[in-house]
Amino acid sequence: MRQTGSAATGKATGVLRQFAAATSASLTVMITGCWLGWPSPSIRKLEYNQTDIVVDPAQVSWIVAAMDLGNVVSPIPSGFMMDLVGRKLVLMFAGVLFFATWVLAGLAASPELLYLARFLAGFGKGITFTVAPMYLGEIASVQIRGALSTMFAGLLWAGTMFEFAIGPYVSFKLLAVLSGIIPVIFFCSFIFMPDSPYYLLMQKRDKDAESALKWLRKAKKIKNAEVDVVDPTEKELKEMKASVDEEMAHKGRFYDLLSTPGNRRATMIVMVISAFQRLCGISPLLAYSSTTLPPHEGVIGPAEVIIVFGCILTVSNFIATPLVDRLGRRPLLLFSGAGCGVVTGISAVFYYLDRETDVDMSSYIWVPYFCLLCFGVTHSMGIGVIPHTLMAELFPTNVKSFAAAIASIMFALSSFLVNKLYTTVETNIGVYANFVFFSLNGLLCTIFTYMFIFETKGRSFGEIQRFLRRSNSIIDIKPM
Repeated sequence: MRQTGSAATGKATGVLRQFAAATSASLTVMITGCWLGWPSPSIRKLEYNQTDIVVDPAQVSWIVAAMDLGNVVSPIPSGFMMDLVGRKLVLMFAGVLFFATWVLAGLAASPELLYLARFLAGFGKGITFTVAPMYLGEIASVQIRGALSTMFAGLLWAGTMFEFAIGPYVSFKLLAVLSGIIPVIFFCSFIFMPDSPYYLLMQKRDKDAESALKWLRKAKKIKNAEVDVVDPTEKELKEMKASVDEEMAHKGRFYDLLSTPGNRRATMIVMVISAFQRLCGISPLLAYSSTTLPPHEGVIGPAEVIIVFGCILTVSNFIATPLVDRLGRRPLLLFSGAGCGVVTGISAVFYYLDRETDVDMSSYIWVPYFCLLCFGVTHSMGIGVIPHTLMAELFPTNVKSFAAAIASIMFALSSFLVNKLYTTVETNIGVYANFVFFSLNGLLCTIFTYMFIFETKGRSFGEIQRFLRRSNSIIDIKPM
């Protein structure tokens, strides 16, 4: 995938249409966000016997972690399928699958059915995390490429906020019914959207690619004194085709992710930063905060602060959307990693003093609440959004699907690690140890960003590839 020509130098056209297509595609991400947020209100109902399903703590941890196992399975086949049948059809399949998961959750009468629902939701998540960033990056003009890519995380948190806001106040089954409406909306809207022009060019469907690009750019025929008709997308389409033809001359394989210095560096960057996104603690904080936060008898208790947390994740992400293209990817990652490390470190100190010593912390009960909200700001302003943008920017077209699969697997494995071990660590060491781990990973993310991640803001895909290739060592890929 590479944007050049008029899209790179002129004013972006068809912005509303591109945002419409991106929003529709990203509804699959919102559904994923719903499943990420679902454990927070649902676990309380399960543990307090507000459902017909009886569970023990070990079963709860598997209900939470089963989604990550499903996520591990689907990225690689999704990467193959999106090049075989197209980004659009694969996302449509994910929408149907997500609808089925909410049906299962609503009808579940045993933990095993919840395991299955969460596993299939993870399978859909793997599809979404592999295909959706590709689709968003490939339909976008250069001027709004970062904004459309960060929409991915914006709607992810919007889905999470939906569960946080609705879940505590409706029944277990009604929550599944309401959540199941979103896949229906996705299917009914996305069916009218075009497929990626890049995929269509890869399949030698040049006329279809031209039609898709014209629709996305809202191309108008401009009459000129010297030329009868000027098609503003013609130059962009030709350069797209030349770029795709050049890169597809050597059919991509998984091995190609490691076959050249440029691809190796890109793979290393995306794998590590994807892992850090989850190891900083976002997954268990989403799932377990309702039971981890200390009780508070004031107006704002755990349920209410988690709703605010969801709002902050969503709002901060949409604030980050324009900042990604104005300030750049690297400064936001540095701010985010350091911020996450600091606030989870403060939380670790609080939980250690409160639960492992005799120190009276009742006057500081607000600290973990405040830190959770600060974490929402710092995470969603950088590490929550940038990995998806980098994945779409750093790889040539012929290996991009494989890179997307690897990134999605890294998200899943790191998320499974922290989700499954969270309760084990809390029981055997103390909840503070989880936050020490999150804090260390936030600080390591900051160091990694400073040393290895270069700025991609304002660079075309060709410039990024040349920059990766010309470095002779990993450390050379810092900003110049």
